[in-house]
Amino acid sequence: MKIFFLSCCLFIANLFPNSVKAQEFINYQVKVFSDSLPAVKGTLEKISPEGISINDGYGNYIMLRAKNIISIRLKKRGITTGKGFLIGTLAGAAIGSLAFTDNNSVSGDEQLVTFLAATTLGASVGTTYGLIAELKAKKMFLRVNKDEKLFAAEYKKLEIYSKAYYIDKP
Repeated sequence: MKIFFLSCCLFIANLFPNSVKAQEFINYQVKVFSDSLPAVKGTLEKISPEGISINDGYGNYIMLRAKNIISIRLKKRGITTGKGFLIGTLAGAAIGSLAFTDNNSVSGDEQLVTFLAATTLGASVGTTYGLIAELKAKKMFLRVNKDEKLFAAEYKKLEIYSKAYYIDKP
């Protein structure tokens, strides 16, 4: 049982360092609504007064012209409610499993109640953390409505979230 607990601890500890990224643009997800395509999600590759380029993460490089863009949503990637629930449940189960390592004169029912209580508490704390993280994610919304002049005036706000901004920087 101690091996199970240690493996759960190592699994949870490895979840957090994987979210650290070297470049800031990877931490943001853009979602573009247009008249010609369904909603496109991905990372912002390049933005100019004429349009926007997006990498959808599946190897597709999508370019949209300003005259086709209806709106652009930008949010910071991070922990979601589902990830928080999963992490909290695993942590609660790992902590609750400690009840089974005690070989004192505690009945099996009390150990099971302790395990279920710790798992439930971990799931609720993890879900709450995920909800708060989603609400705190910095979001930007830019409504263009296929207006090329408006897009040309407002595209500078999104430029710092693009890959080209970090690569082309002197």
